[in-house]
Amino acid sequence: MAEQVSDRISRLLALVPWLAKRPGITLTQTAEHFGISVETLTKDLWQLVLCGLPGYGPDQLVDIDFWDDDRIWVHDPQTLTVPMRISSDEAVALSIALRRMNQIPGVAEKDTINRLIAKMDAVTGSAISVVATSSEEQTAQSELIESALANNLSLNFEYSTAKDDHSRRNVAPMRVFSVDDYLYLTAWCEQAEAVRSFRFDRMADLRSGEPLSRAEVDLTAEVSGLADLASAPTALVRIDPAIAWVTEETWVTRVPEKPGSLTDGQILISVPYLSKDWLIRWILSMAGAATVLEPTAYAREISELVAESMVRLSN
Repeated sequence: MAEQVSDRISRLLALVPWLAKRPGITLTQTAEHFGISVETLTKDLWQLVLCGLPGYGPDQLVDIDFWDDDRIWVHDPQTLTVPMRISSDEAVALSIALRRMNQIPGVAEKDTINRLIAKMDAVTGSAISVVATSSEEQTAQSELIESALANNLSLNFEYSTAKDDHSRRNVAPMRVFSVDDYLYLTAWCEQAEAVRSFRFDRMADLRSGEPLSRAEVDLTAEVSGLADLASAPTALVRIDPAIAWVTEETWVTRVPEKPGSLTDGQILISVPYLSKDWLIRWILSMAGAATVLEPTAYAREISELVAESMVRLSN
């Protein structure tokens, strides 16, 4: 597997101060310490001697001697005399992100996350402790959902859709995921008789309910409220990265891309449908981030609908 650029940069930044404290260390010893081959280390060293400060004259480049006797001597490390440290701004951003992650219900390794938060606090001091990543109400909501997931309990809540439609939902929670800093609950909804995703900030009056039977949430069976979904026709759809969360849906299948067919992180998916009207409504609900490629007749119809809508809006 090809080495990631980020991995090599991290090693190059650590290599110079490490070598500066160990004059005369051998190539073999250094390669063993960094877990790389002597050949890779030699390439790193040749890369480093071409690096330096703006101007890049002979006295502004990193000066390392390593080609005479299999030993390495750092004559001029430039500014790389000590290991690179995380900045205070980076530490604050990372600490906030860790706290946010720690509040996602159902996330494993919370003990590890808490240890990392403690280490970040040691870097940033006490200032980060006063930063609120969510309100008390949001925290209580997350804890209630996490408890329902852990104890296999139903949930009941008022829900407001993007169109401001309000309804009372009783659901069997399945998992939680995050998209664009919004948390979503995937659950079997009794009212829709289907698997649905609910955004946390659109829930209200959240309550835990009765213990569930595992059979009530069976992903191998009907997951969309359509009895014969498994045998339904499918549409080939191209989606933008902004709605990559769609690929998390259990009824969507990701399609391998063809070389040169996609740009800028676009994704191909196969979407099952039992009616043309549903498919068109679903595509239009994605606000231009999803495009039907096949069936081509549906693609043309959607394009015509969008064009007509634009004309009406302009008038």
